[in-house]
Amino acid sequence: MLGGKKRTHSMKKSNLLWVFFLSLCFSFLSCSSTIGGYEYNLITKDRTPFYTQGPGEEVPDSYLEKGTRLKLLGTTGEGFVRVETTRGKKGFVPSSYLEKQDTYYGTPSSTLGPSW
Repeated sequence: MLGGKKRTHSMKKSNLLWVFFLSLCFSFLSCSSTIGGYEYNLITKDRTPFYTQGPGEEVPDSYLEKGTRLKLLGTTGEGFVRVETTRGKKGFVPSSYLEKQDTYYGTPSSTLGPSW
């Protein structure tokens, strides 16, 4: 009987360790969609016009400061891309104002062209 209790107790410990390990893994996976994640790999080169309704607007709704990190949501084929800021604001910016940032908080790699 005593041996059976020890075995049950050690199995519970090992299950708890697995649960802890798996929850730790999932927490790291969920970090990829947060502000620090790699998906925000675009950066503004200069003060950048930001259009919320679309690239056809005459006057930008606002401007993004130089160095603003963005996530690519799509392209328009008109020299604009649809992006999301790290605060969740979605809109359109001219692709000529953006650079790709390849590494985590690293140096921008190149200017984006209309082909991407």
